[in-house]
Amino acid sequence: MKILIATGGTGGHIFPAIETAKALRVRGHQVSFAGVLGSAGDKIKVLDFPVFTLAAQGLNDRSFSGWINFGNIMSQAVFRSFAVVQKCSPDKIIGFGGYGAFPVVMAGFLMRRPVLIHEQNVVPGKANALLSKIVKKVAISFEGSRKYLDPAKVVWTGCPCHHSAEPSRSEGLLAFGLEENKRTIMLLGGSQGSQRLNEVFFELMKDMSPVHFQAIHMTGPRDFPLYEAKYREEKLPVKAYAFINNISQAYACSDIIIARAGAATVSEIGLLGLASVLVPYPYAGNHQKYNADVLAFRGVSIIVEQKDLTKTSLKEAVSRLVFSNFSREAILKKTQGLFQRDAALQLALVTEGL
Repeated sequence: MKILIATGGTGGHIFPAIETAKALRVRGHQVSFAGVLGSAGDKIKVLDFPVFTLAAQGLNDRSFSGWINFGNIMSQAVFRSFAVVQKCSPDKIIGFGGYGAFPVVMAGFLMRRPVLIHEQNVVPGKANALLSKIVKKVAISFEGSRKYLDPAKVVWTGCPCHHSAEPSRSEGLLAFGLEENKRTIMLLGGSQGSQRLNEVFFELMKDMSPVHFQAIHMTGPRDFPLYEAKYREEKLPVKAYAFINNISQAYACSDIIIARAGAATVSEIGLLGLASVLVPYPYAGNHQKYNADVLAFRGVSIIVEQKDLTKTSLKEAVSRLVFSNFSREAILKKTQGLFQRDAALQLALVTEGL
């Protein structure tokens, strides 16, 4: 079967799409990608999936002229998507939300192709909220999304993410050159990094005992040179990376995660039973706050709002988790039933049944 995956925008849309594509390919399907992919297009091509790149953008200017410009750009993207769908001739289409996927999903619907969309966040974004009215099925990451959508169309698949390979703690420590007898804190600020989180985390690590704590810091590409140099100058036990490709090993050796609250990150943390401090991205409808609540309501994560984020508030949250002394087994018991362990496969099966 030929399947076209529509995605784009942020890593939160693209990474679950890639995991789903891998699951579909294992099951013998031909998978192509289309959407506003940016630099992610190169990552997808490396995996040997055909890629069709579109030009579109989100609605950033809400003035009258901004709406007109947005409408023109999106109309052109939908028009170009007709050619992509015609060329791929897919049997099914899966959309992964956002403006990057919208034109392809719309073109697929108008060309009478069976279409499924996947909503990563608890609260659906504007694009998926609109598309949910016309597609055949809506797959959701979290059960809490049901109340925002047509229950007759909803199927809970979970969020495809990195968790299948689970190396040992010692393997993870060896991979990152870390010590066995220290607690490891990892900061994940999203695929592009977070300037504010980077600043506060650096100050936190200057204040933490280097005898008892060490860290992995994913800075994002923009801030990487700055913080790599800072940690070296301060002689702090922190390994800085622009991006972490071997994330499974990083999770394996981490005791506490400090992160944004994207759907994939929340799912990964929940599935692996990791204690966390979540700092939701405060914009884009504050969607990440609702994702963070999934873990916070079970008492295994502490939320620190960005407006309250300081070295002191972050240190207090980390200290609370240290003194709570959560084991992974205890966290997994508290989060039982919240996450789908085989989300990519579940989504593949729903796609096959459209």
